[in-house]
Amino acid sequence: MLVEVAPPLKAAETLNNGVLRYRVPGIREVGMRKMDSRFAALVVALCLPATLASAQWDASTQEGTSTTATTAPTPPPAPSDQMVSTTPYPAVEQPQEKKAWQPVGFTWGLSIAVPIFLDVPRDIVRPGAAINFFGGADFGFFVIGGDAGLQWNPIDLNGVVAGNPPISLSGRSPLTRIYLSLPEVRFQVPDLKVVLPYITGSFDMNFWNFRETQVGCGYWYCSQYSVYRFTPGFTGKAGVGFEVKGGVYIDAGFQYSVTGKGNFFAKSRWWLAPYVGVLVRRR
Repeated sequence: MLVEVAPPLKAAETLNNGVLRYRVPGIREVGMRKMDSRFAALVVALCLPATLASAQWDASTQEGTSTTATTAPTPPPAPSDQMVSTTPYPAVEQPQEKKAWQPVGFTWGLSIAVPIFLDVPRDIVRPGAAINFFGGADFGFFVIGGDAGLQWNPIDLNGVVAGNPPISLSGRSPLTRIYLSLPEVRFQVPDLKVVLPYITGSFDMNFWNFRETQVGCGYWYCSQYSVYRFTPGFTGKAGVGFEVKGGVYIDAGFQYSVTGKGNFFAKSRWWLAPYVGVLVRRR
C-alpha cells in the first residue's frame, strides 16, 4: 500500500494545504495500524505456548482425573520344572553330639553263672553255680555300683585221704561263697543301637565255708551254725548286652576272679565263670 500511496502523495504536494492536511493524517494512521497488528501478532505468538501448557496442567488436575505410572510388562511364568515353591520347608534339626557325661540313670542286672576253678583236680572240685545281682549309677559311658551274690561248687570227697594221721574221706559237700563286690566300675559303649559292650572291674570281699560248723548256746538252747572265713579278691568281667526292647538287654559274658589266701585258703585261687542274665538301663 505504501508503494501505491507514495505517488499520490508526491502529486498532492501541489495541492492546497487543506488537501495536504487531509492526506498526511490518513497515511500516518495506516502506518500505525500496520505496526499495531504486527505487535499484536508477536504477543500472541509468545503467549500461545504458555497458555496451552497451562490448559494441559489444569486438565490433568481436574477432579476425577488421575495420572497412571507406566509399569514394565509382566514377564511370562517360568517353566514348571524351574518354578520356586513358596511353601516353607520344615526346619532341619541338627544332630546333637552326645557327650561322655550324660544325665545320671540307673542300671541293674541279674545273672546266673557257672564257676569253674582252675589249677585244681577236676574230679574233686566240680563246676558249680552262682547267682549275682548288680546295680549302679549310670553316667552314660561308665557305671559305678556294686555286686552281691552266692556261689556253690561241689567237692567230691570219695577216695580222698587227708589229715595227719591220714583219714579217708567220703561224700560230696558244697564249697560256699558269699561275696560283696564294692566298688564295681563298668566302662561301656552306650551309643550303639542293638548291642551294649562293656568291661568291669571290682574288689571282692569273699566269705567261704566248707563243712565247718560251730555250736553256739543261748540262755535256753544250743544250735549249730556254719563258719565263714574272709578272703580278699578281685573280679573282672567282659560282656555284651543285646537289646530286646526299651532298655532291656539279654546279658552274656565271662567273669574272671582271683582270691587271696586270707583266712581260708593255703594259697591264692582263681576261677572262670561264663554267665547269662538280664540287664536293665533306665535313663
